[in-house]
Amino acid sequence: MSFNHIVLKNLRQNLKHYAMFLISLLLSIIIYFSFATLKYTDEIAAENARVIKNGAMVGLYALFVIIVVFLMYANHLFIKRRTKSFALFQLIGLTRGNILRMLCIEQLAFFVATGILGILLGLGSSQLLLIILGKLMELKVNINISFEPKALLVTLLLLVIAYILIFIQNAQFLKKRSILTMMKDSSQTEAKTARITPKEVLSGVLGIIMIVLGYYLSTEMMDKFANILTPFIILALTIVGAYLFFRSTVSVIFKSLKRLKKGHVGITDVVFTSSIMHRMKKNAMSLTVIAIISAITVTVLCSATIVKVSTAKQIEAAAPEDFDIVENKLASQFENKLQQANIPYNKTSYQVLQSPVKHNKVFTVESDNVPSINRTTLSSNNHLKGNEAKITNISSLPQNIKVNLNQTVTVQGKTNAKLKVTSKDENKVYPVELTAMAPVLEVSPQVYQSLRTEELEVTEHGYNLKNQDDMAKAEKVAQQVNSDIESKRQVTKSNNQTAGIMIFVSAFLGFAFLIAAGCIIYIKQMDETEDELPSFKLLHRIGFTNSDMMPGLTLKVLFNFGLPLIIALLHSFFAASAFMNIMSSSSHTPVFIVMIVYTIVYAIFALIALIHSRRMINQAQ
Repeated sequence: MSFNHIVLKNLRQNLKHYAMFLISLLLSIIIYFSFATLKYTDEIAAENARVIKNGAMVGLYALFVIIVVFLMYANHLFIKRRTKSFALFQLIGLTRGNILRMLCIEQLAFFVATGILGILLGLGSSQLLLIILGKLMELKVNINISFEPKALLVTLLLLVIAYILIFIQNAQFLKKRSILTMMKDSSQTEAKTARITPKEVLSGVLGIIMIVLGYYLSTEMMDKFANILTPFIILALTIVGAYLFFRSTVSVIFKSLKRLKKGHVGITDVVFTSSIMHRMKKNAMSLTVIAIISAITVTVLCSATIVKVSTAKQIEAAAPEDFDIVENKLASQFENKLQQANIPYNKTSYQVLQSPVKHNKVFTVESDNVPSINRTTLSSNNHLKGNEAKITNISSLPQNIKVNLNQTVTVQGKTNAKLKVTSKDENKVYPVELTAMAPVLEVSPQVYQSLRTEELEVTEHGYNLKNQDDMAKAEKVAQQVNSDIESKRQVTKSNNQTAGIMIFVSAFLGFAFLIAAGCIIYIKQMDETEDELPSFKLLHRIGFTNSDMMPGLTLKVLFNFGLPLIIALLHSFFAASAFMNIMSSSSHTPVFIVMIVYTIVYAIFALIALIHSRRMINQAQ
């Protein structure tokens, strides 16, 4: 049999094992080429949609890293499971150079086929991506996407770099392993003793401590541990802690359960724990990678949804009325222009005092890194009497600043006044130009006048159009007065564009991560099931049926999918909570929604893996 016949026969035999990998690679190329096309389409910038171009550029760079790392890790899993066949090839006369050349031909065939198909499909999906992005950002973009040579070049560059790195990876793998090592690689056990060693216990406990410490630091990173190195420390603790958890904690738990049963294990225990205990180190690494990929995916998606939800609050705080103008001269000019254009409106004026405070017992700052509040904004409220005060504009107050009712604060102005805050209004907001999103104390008119000075008082004028059909005309009038005056609609559109591009990029990055995680789990499950086929055949011969083995197999699939999913959800929950503190958001609803959706998709992958494993057991009869 010639070398070419061996290559073709080996390629046909392994093609079914590469099916999920090829589908994942194809989808990755489609997404990458689509993002590249959006980035290099000049008409997008000409349509005043440069934010789309910038978003595509960010997504392109992130996808490049994701795809290259995914391809190298998936290739590592594949060549590890083929070590025995590599050893057999050498026994029949093939050299390591021949095997490396065979792997290069295989990879070249895969890359060329998926590359051509991915680019063709990516050209069509680019238009679809643009339509989706336009909807998310509320932009009217009338552009017909055409073939972009630069997009083709960067996609080919991605494939060439990945191909070269995989070639180096394969060469190093073959160089470090002898024929004997390859023959024993798949059958070599990592559980050399059933005894629980002190080293295992120490590593297992250390893993849990590192994870818990990382979570604690994430809750205090904006307060006690506000430092540029804190995020990197948290990242290291959670990743290393997860590895030690999978490597040692799980091993200690399984060995303890086995000791409790005193060796009386059933068929379910054998099928469930055999491969897990057999290759604990290999399982630990793959489960850690899956958990981290999943955690990144969920965190990215959660962050995008948190930004989207927080946008509405920011808009309301920035512009309560259709138009808000601080300077009296500009406000007067704007009013005259509106009247000349016959645009009816309602006017609301805000007059506030920016007053120094002392003896402040109303606000409690629960962080050493947040400066104490030494100034506050005062507004007049006709419903208040004496030294009563009501606190408002607190919807965007950071969570580390607490409001204490029935406490006092002394404010300074023309005179000093000791105020007692008796109530609060969480819904009322003031323009951000007046308050910088800080709380506002409403006081009685008498107190306001006693404190009032020209130096402390600031006035803002708000305008609500009686007919929203006049908005476009009013926006042109505002631009004539001053180019910095924006309507609430324009602010909303700007914020929606930012949130839309974040959701768009994060959603497709999340999809790419999900493809990677699903493919890795599929390969892992397929690897374990095929390695255990001789064991399943033996169990069939001694009288066990498929029904006897299915509970153990189901538990194994739940372990491979469920345990990294739980760790990933915990990682992402604390990461998203830290991001919520940065965004001054308090609702966990977006986080829980993303987690539920991701869990459902993950469950589908688990079901596919279970069906595949069951089919393999049936074939082992």
